[in-house]
Amino acid sequence: MNKPNRKGTQKEPSAQRQRENADPDEGVRPLPWFLTMFLGAMAMWGAFYIYSTPSGENSAYGDQRTVATLRPPEQITGAVSKVDGKQVYSSKCVACHQATGAGISGVFPPLAASEWVTGDPKLLINILLHGVVGEMEVAGTVYKGAMPAWKTLSDDELAAVMSYIRSDWGNKAAAIAPADVAAQREATKARTEAFKGGAELKSGS
Repeated sequence: MNKPNRKGTQKEPSAQRQRENADPDEGVRPLPWFLTMFLGAMAMWGAFYIYSTPSGENSAYGDQRTVATLRPPEQITGAVSKVDGKQVYSSKCVACHQATGAGISGVFPPLAASEWVTGDPKLLINILLHGVVGEMEVAGTVYKGAMPAWKTLSDDELAAVMSYIRSDWGNKAAAIAPADVAAQREATKARTEAFKGGAELKSGS
């Protein structure tokens, strides 16, 4: 600190001192207001997202696994096949009909509470063996799409997956045996194309 002169005034700093930089200090430097508001908004959005995102049986987020998907395979009464039908479904069918069996509205029909799934086993076997192209009414809604044929799967695999979908998501239909699949495969071996909609499928022609 400069000492006051005899007249009570401070001396002017020397030229050498004027050339020196000021000593550094650690002053308080708060975050810019806009950054504080942005962080607050992000925190509020995150809390709202966690609160509003559904979870459990009807979740449509993440990898779409549900409680039903994570359950161990069910022992289906009357099933002869040793193939895990749930595993076949997860690898071949879940992309369209979803893990919940609810399908995708207006695009892929549901398997839960579907008359085609729980009704005449021969209709379901024909659907999987030969596929369907065209209009099908499922649970009161008309769908226009294409169901691929899965005749390349074995009788055991087809029986297992059909038995699984006939007994899950609230469905309570009887299991289908591999022998039933084999018999229907033989009976319709002359067919080389998919059924043209639900009407032809019901007619069996």
